Amino acid sequence: MTSPEPASTVQATDEQGRRYRAGVFDPIDEAGLEDAPDDARFPARGTGPAFKRAERVPRVPKVRHLVGPSIIAAGMGLGAGEFLLWPNLITVNGYGIWWLFWIGVLSQFLVMGEIERWTIATGESVFGGMARLDRFSFWPWFFLVATLFSFFWPGWASLSGEFVGEIVFLITGVQLAWQPLAILMLAFIWVGLAASKIVYNALERFEIALVLGFFPLLLTTLLIVGLLPSDFLDLLKGAVSVGSAPPELLTGDQFPTLLLAVAYAGTGGTLLLAQSLWIRDKGFGMAIHQGRIAGIRGQNEDISETGFVFDSEDETALARFTGWMRSAHKELLVTFVVLSLVSVVITSMLVTSTLGVGNLDLAGDQSTMVSRQGQIIQEAGGVWLRVAFLLGGSFILFSTQIGIVDTVTRISGSIFYERYGRKTAFWTLKRTFLLFLTVLTIAAMGIIAASWLGGEALAALQPTFLLLVAGPFTISSMYAYTLVVGYMNTSRLPEALASPTWKRWGMLWAATLWGWFTTEVVARAVMGAVGIDASTVESLSWHPIRVACYALWVGSLVWFAIRVVPRRGRSA
Repeated sequence: MTSPEPASTVQATDEQGRRYRAGVFDPIDEAGLEDAPDDARFPARGTGPAFKRAERVPRVPKVRHLVGPSIIAAGMGLGAGEFLLWPNLITVNGYGIWWLFWIGVLSQFLVMGEIERWTIATGESVFGGMARLDRFSFWPWFFLVATLFSFFWPGWASLSGEFVGEIVFLITGVQLAWQPLAILMLAFIWVGLAASKIVYNALERFEIALVLGFFPLLLTTLLIVGLLPSDFLDLLKGAVSVGSAPPELLTGDQFPTLLLAVAYAGTGGTLLLAQSLWIRDKGFGMAIHQGRIAGIRGQNEDISETGFVFDSEDETALARFTGWMRSAHKELLVTFVVLSLVSVVITSMLVTSTLGVGNLDLAGDQSTMVSRQGQIIQEAGGVWLRVAFLLGGSFILFSTQIGIVDTVTRISGSIFYERYGRKTAFWTLKRTFLLFLTVLTIAAMGIIAASWLGGEALAALQPTFLLLVAGPFTISSMYAYTLVVGYMNTSRLPEALASPTWKRWGMLWAATLWGWFTTEVVARAVMGAVGIDASTVESLSWHPIRVACYALWVGSLVWFAIRVVPRRGRSA
């Protein structure tokens, strides 16, 4: 048994660590590197190009130097799940369902750590690893489509615009439509990201500022309105009431809200996969040798067509990789998990201290919920307290929209560039990002303009609809990539770098949780399409269509458990 490596060979100095605050890119001359051999010490190349052997695993900085990627993830989740969806579920059903939130957050924590694993070990994005699983690169293209279907809709900018319009009315008495305000927000997002030198750095600064603005405003509102000790006790009781939930939660207007709320217990959908791209731009692990996405004012930095790997039997290299994984997990825990839990405690207690529980008429209606909260808050603390509440909400919803615009652009642009663009002389990563950013922003503006100018025919394109429409695609994509990432990390990485046993069980749990919701969505959609009555569709009663969908779900879990959970040597 070998002794652990001394900290001096693993830990970065403070000077080295401080470089990571702005992201690190250390280009490496691939011509001087050998191809990694295809044996059990190195990741399996699959159908992709040979990995380059680069033994220089960077030293591990302190967590405080790495903070950033998970704050972006938390900022996106705060605006949808924590400020809108979970308070809506709580004010309708009470705190007895609060256990679902923390279970959802911890499930995302487990999966996000595994999404980071491939990038830390190889420097490749998680999509680069997926492309090696088959010769058609099916999974990257699949998740590109899933991302566009899920997050093409500008629901967060719409709700933020609605809140800003209400703030303007409270202060000046001038009534403004939410649509032009939301369009202005999208234009600001385009300028903020496109005009940056390094896009990730601009995004990180935006998210930190908006998240820091959210907490004081909402906490101040809660303290003035009145913190009810009984609500806190009910919250603690709900946190341990695992398995309890009213049947109505799975029916009517509540199920779409629950669907998206479970996905957004933290962040949600394919947005979690962007964690791989953010840590690549930050320079985690072997990603230090891959370039970052540049804005208009920045210089293009190259992304290699392959990854940079090391001998997993080298003690120093392995100790540094292990240190990177621990630091990445700590960064996730301290920022993503803690911020998500604290925020939903504040917003849940604020909604019950103003509206109470049992408000069945508010099921699925986030806009009315916030409007009623605002009225009661104004009665308790005056118009400026209501403004503070709405400003906190608009901050965090805007943070979600800016994160989503970056993420959708980053995911779709990276997949397009890695699978096609780099083969051409014209498409650099920078040009690809700017094109996708521009197209997505214009399309989102078009949807908002259509709701403004389209008359009754497009009257449904209201903020709440634009938020909830993504639910089925969001939860289904989470189920799919949990299976894919879990399989990839256990079958393609050397045993020393692959997921530990507890993480494999965690991935199986996440696939079970998100897979059940996906199964219900598919079963309900099919039954509704063939004309089955609504009482059967929403009652969870056994129907041949539901049985068939559940059989496929259970079969996928059995396959996953057999292929992933046991610890074994790497497959070919």
